Amino acid sequence: MQSTRIDTARLVLSRWTVGDAPELRRVLDANQEHLTPWIPFMRQEPRTLDETRAWVAGFEATFAAGEAYRYAVRERDGGALVGEVMLLSRAGPGALEGGYWFAHEAGGRGLATEAMRALVDAAFAETDVARVEFQCDAQNGASLALARRLGATHESDRVLEDGTRLQVWVQRR
Repeated sequence: MQSTRIDTARLVLSRWTVGDAPELRRVLDANQEHLTPWIPFMRQEPRTLDETRAWVAGFEATFAAGEAYRYAVRERDGGALVGEVMLLSRAGPGALEGGYWFAHEAGGRGLATEAMRALVDAAFAETDVARVEFQCDAQNGASLALARRLGATHESDRVLEDGTRLQVWVQRR
């Protein structure tokens, strides 16, 4: 994708930079309990600030390589970091996997839907992918509802080695 910044009515999505690491660290630390049940990378938390900087440097590298497009999501008014949206190349040829997390206090305002809709629209406009796939924990009602609001279709279920049941939702071009 070419877009390093995507603006919506209420949000600014911007490609992560190492300079964002302190703010990311604060938001993740404040939301550890809220995010850990649903977000796989939270199982490696808490990271130190230096580890977080190295992690974000990896985001920059995979963005440049076209392997993963991870964006910080900030409120347009005030610039507060409220979450992250991403598109990962691990869904296979012609597809990207969408992912997201949002701080607890950002919930219930439609921010995740607004951000993911903008990112999926940008992916369809700027790449040749035919589909965006969402793998949602079957117990995560908010994530399932977001996939529905985006217009994705439930295509399959799968069970991970740890017993977690995922629903795979797909949005097509």
